[in-house]
Amino acid sequence: MARHSMDFTTVLKDAPTGEWIALSHGMDRIVSTSKELEEAIEFAKQRGEENPVMMKMPPQGLLVL
Repeated sequence: MARHSMDFTTVLKDAPTGEWIALSHGMDRIVSTSKELEEAIEFAKQRGEENPVMMKMPPQGLLVL
């Protein structure tokens, strides 16, 4: 099985730390953010993104390897 990796550096450069991030289906832009998962999903849907890709940003100061 082939593994694909994506570089989200540009997309997530301004993402708030410690929050849920809703990305567009193409994963090329942030459509909403919130401290609460359900709220981030709802905001994304209000903006027309029915199937957002969700991810949680680590809190500030947390080292992620």
